[in-house]
Amino acid sequence: MFSNRTVSVSVIAGFLAGFAMFGGISFIPLFAQGGLGATATEAGSLLTPLMLAWVTMSVIGGRVLLKIGYRTISIIGFVILSAGFLMLTQFERTTPYFWLYFDLVLIGSGLGLTMLTLLIAVQQAVERTKLGIATSLNQFTRSIGGAFGVAIMGAVLTAGLATELHNVALSGTTSLTVEQAEVFASNPNALIDPEAKASLPPGTLVILQDAMAAAIHPAFWVAAFISVLALIATFFLPRDQHDMYSEIHRTDGNAGERMIMAEQTTINARNQPVAEGEN
Repeated sequence: MFSNRTVSVSVIAGFLAGFAMFGGISFIPLFAQGGLGATATEAGSLLTPLMLAWVTMSVIGGRVLLKIGYRTISIIGFVILSAGFLMLTQFERTTPYFWLYFDLVLIGSGLGLTMLTLLIAVQQAVERTKLGIATSLNQFTRSIGGAFGVAIMGAVLTAGLATELHNVALSGTTSLTVEQAEVFASNPNALIDPEAKASLPPGTLVILQDAMAAAIHPAFWVAAFISVLALIATFFLPRDQHDMYSEIHRTDGNAGERMIMAEQTTINARNQPVAEGEN
């Protein structure tokens, strides 16, 4: 199956997309609470525009897929996704929420265009007898990519936060001690705990929020870099897709069934174990 270029490239791009998706989404609420000072409700609501954009663009992308080809759709999607993660790297504590919502719509749109498209590309490239294997392979590699993304980006965040807080403690500009900095660095959730934040002087809290925002930027840079790698991978998808699709629809009466199944599988992807465990 991997000898098929469409399958191999789509699987690689799917792995990278899963890496960026699950890794990025897992840390957006933490960034909002710890870096922007949002409440738990506000942080949770940030994912709503992302998911709405994801579902909407999945439907739109599926409808125009046969007209312009999955290669073009994938390239557009990964360009949007990369731009979205690059925007995240520029956000600070004082960034207006409007731009954060706008950015999450971009990320959701990119995911909606790429996830469904890569799945359909794999399904259309194999025989019907291998359709289940191809679908499972796509979902499996995406989940594995998500596991790597959460782990690696989490390690980047932890290391960056430890460095930022240690520098703040040594600067002497706040009452934060080195011991307290180590506690916050080992448990970033303490920065979003209402009781812990209430016990801190206002000036110290602002400095800690700035430290969290600065520490999480490298994690978003990783997501942006992986998205760019996925974009590069999609350029290796076959170009002669229109003839292939025409042939499929002339000879395969179940093409519509494949499209529906692919769309349902992708939209329900957020219920996978990796995503569920992190959100």
